[in-house]
Amino acid sequence: SFRVETLNLGRFGHSTVLVDNKLYFFGGSLGPCTNDVFYLDLSQQFNAENPPWTDLTSNSGIGFKIMRNQNNEDSFISLVYEFNLKSGQWIIPVIKGNVPARRREFQAVADDLGSIYVFGGGADKSIGSNITQIFNDMAILNTVNLTWSYGPIVNAPTPRVDYTATLLSDGVIVYIGGREYIYGVFAVVDAMTIDLELL
Repeated sequence: SFRVETLNLGRFGHSTVLVDNKLYFFGGSLGPCTNDVFYLDLSQQFNAENPPWTDLTSNSGIGFKIMRNQNNEDSFISLVYEFNLKSGQWIIPVIKGNVPARRREFQAVADDLGSIYVFGGGADKSIGSNITQIFNDMAILNTVNLTWSYGPIVNAPTPRVDYTATLLSDGVIVYIGGREYIYGVFAVVDAMTIDLELL
């Protein structure tokens, strides 16, 4: 790893995760997809106009798009990639269960027990789908047992994309904003919640 003075941060479609006091950024698009991996150490004060980014990209090897496999158009061969923070290496874990459809424009949250919750998202020709579709399923990845499962679909919220997702301390996921897709039309939506005890 090395400290860099500037990074091109004007991107979309990236993923972020906070581990201890480090905020990691993975991939995204600046036009073409990037394989950038870098972090910001939040345990130290810094000048917001010149944050001390640490670039791990030289170790990362491949571009990163979690659950956005574009099999027919590029080299992504898995729905899930795992990045080892200590070694800076990517691996493709073997995961059991019914694999969710490829998707984009979603947010995931993780709990303290090792489960990652993925609600909604969409698919279109840009990720290899023959049709445009928006999902309202809750795919759950257990990272301890490496298995996929699904939450109930009874009374599920409407299909949506481009929202925010926040897991509260009481086990409720709050989804804010985004767009829903009903009868072939996108509409802006308000907040909704899903209680993890019901999954």
